[in-house]
Amino acid sequence: MSLRLRHRGTPLLLLLVLLVAGCTPEAAPVGQSGGQPSDAGTAAAVLGDLRTVDPCTLADPAALQSFGQVENAGTVSLDYCLLHLKLNDGSLAQFAVGDLVYAGPVEQGQPVVQRGPLRIVQDAPLPGHCTRQILFADDIAMQVSVDLLTGDPAAGLCAVAQAGADAAVAALEQQRVGHRSFGANSLALQDPCELLDSAAVQQVPGLEAAEPQPSPAGHQCMWGAQAADAPRVQFLHTAGEPPKVLHGAAVEEQIADRRTVVSVVGGDPQVPLCSAETGHIPFGDPATGQVEVAMLVVAVPGMTGIDACEYARGLAQQAWPYLPASGP
Repeated sequence: MSLRLRHRGTPLLLLLVLLVAGCTPEAAPVGQSGGQPSDAGTAAAVLGDLRTVDPCTLADPAALQSFGQVENAGTVSLDYCLLHLKLNDGSLAQFAVGDLVYAGPVEQGQPVVQRGPLRIVQDAPLPGHCTRQILFADDIAMQVSVDLLTGDPAAGLCAVAQAGADAAVAALEQQRVGHRSFGANSLALQDPCELLDSAAVQQVPGLEAAEPQPSPAGHQCMWGAQAADAPRVQFLHTAGEPPKVLHGAAVEEQIADRRTVVSVVGGDPQVPLCSAETGHIPFGDPATGQVEVAMLVVAVPGMTGIDACEYARGLAQQAWPYLPASGP
């Protein structure tokens, strides 16, 4: 799974969760990106502009109601939609759909169900986690995942993931993909890989030779490896509540003339993970108070969160001036 990291003041700190609120979906016919017939089944042919997909149009709460009570879970991302499920046995889980990743090869013996040009790949379940991947013809995968928050590890998470994946594929087949409308100065239309010089990232210990790795939808860029013991820098364009100081290991400051919250992730200064966040323009219904957010995340294993925050500050100083203007 990719790092999911917007703060909500809950134990979900390491999960970038979302529900798109106040966005009116617009019909997105298959092939709106101008794909040729030979492109049938590619992510762009099926979804259209990957930058503007509204993933909540692929989440069908009705398809999950047999498993328990379904609730929306708030917006903290541009990339995927999240629901909370109070399962029939009393467990609490979260369901996410829409995150696009570059898929590796399907392992021999891994269960795969063909659905027209698409395939549903069943990942092996992990304790408290289960994922289905909807694989497009160009090896881009849409992840459908379920994570246990509290309760019984044997709560049937994979049945939920499968039902959610089936519902998402049905929405794709019926051309019910919705798209958000963004202004020219939206972060959603800016590739973070182009806003941060790799030479600056390469000053972080362990990343001296790192090169940018973009995401399919263009909302995330990573230098390094997605592993707990690996140094890495992630630059994400996301959305949700304005950045807040949530604990004693966080501080609000001005960086490159932008209000920025610099925070050791989780609040423990010994954890070598830090984020720097700055709010941007309103997102969705202005009445919600939600905004787009630019976020840098720095991991420096073997060091402290305080050290990671110094690197996060330096990278924010480099990146923030290249963000689009937030004014009219």
